[in-house]
Amino acid sequence: MASRGTVQVWHQDDGWGVIDSDATPGGAYVDHWSVRVEAVVAAADHPSVRPMGLRPGTDVEFEWSTADPPVQGCSHIANVVWPAGEDAPPRPRGAFSTALWHSVGDPDSDGLTTMREATLDEFDVPAPDRPPLPTAVGTVRFWRGEDGWGVLDSDATPGGAWTHFSEVVGEGFRTLTPGQAVEFEYEGADQDGYDFRALNVSGR
Repeated sequence: MASRGTVQVWHQDDGWGVIDSDATPGGAYVDHWSVRVEAVVAAADHPSVRPMGLRPGTDVEFEWSTADPPVQGCSHIANVVWPAGEDAPPRPRGAFSTALWHSVGDPDSDGLTTMREATLDEFDVPAPDRPPLPTAVGTVRFWRGEDGWGVLDSDATPGGAWTHFSEVVGEGFRTLTPGQAVEFEYEGADQDGYDFRALNVSGR
């Protein structure tokens, strides 16, 4: 549930506080892990040392749930908190996300510095370009069609290069024939006892 309220108190050293709201009688407990978008930190402290906090008297919006049993005397818990009037923080689109906090000015008279959050998740980070792999020409040593893999031989891959049918250029379930001439990219890998793995395999 989302509601609007005001930060009643914040214990900067301990990283928790209480939000007053008509929707959460008695207040909603909030800890520093729930603070999003904008926060404050004591000017003398580095953000990596002290948790982010909220300035008392600040209007906020927050999502909350019932606390059973109560936490710090509060029957409600604020799960996500952000500044009133701003968009709710986006939920991560992928399995991984992180936040970077940066200061947005000098410390105020109360000794607290305002910090803003920049959120990154795995969809925002471009995949690195794969460096080009060396290529080789060789032959198929054997192919296990029932398992969909085999081994290719070439001078560049002593001992053989393991490959999977998904690396064979083509559509559907691809297969290779023992003795067939092939061209492929390869990389070092410990794969089923072979020191090389073949990629992007095409027949010649």
